[in-house]
Amino acid sequence: MAERIKPTRSGLFAIELLIAVGVFSLCAAICVGLFVRSEVMSQESADLTRAVSEARSVAECFKAAGGDLEKTAELTGGQIVEDTVFVAFDENWEKLGPGAQGTYEAVLACSPESGYTGASLSVQRYERSGGEATGTTILLWNIAALEVAS
Repeated sequence: MAERIKPTRSGLFAIELLIAVGVFSLCAAICVGLFVRSEVMSQESADLTRAVSEARSVAECFKAAGGDLEKTAELTGGQIVEDTVFVAFDENWEKLGPGAQGTYEAVLACSPESGYTGASLSVQRYERSGGEATGTTILLWNIAALEVAS
């Protein structure tokens, strides 16, 4: 008769240990993915907070200027191009000079209407690769300022 090999305790322990290491590895991979996603969400939240702050500043300058684009550009440090004020910011949200290309940009586009001046205010993030720039809108507001009679 053939001899039977008895299972040992160490073999069962090795299999149990292998399963525990597999479960631990799976949980660790899920946690790393969550940490990466939380970092991206945190950066997007910080960008949105700064975008709101800078948009509020541009909107207040527009209102204080009574809808006058030249005064708005002077107050914000921006540049006027065809009824639109552009204010550029670098990756740390520091204002850049007129005409500079930055990572972020506040765009105030005017649309004069009856009795008041309306404008569309957007804040965009640009990703530059090669010679191309791809813009993503972070924030979009419609604002209005009463016209000041001269």
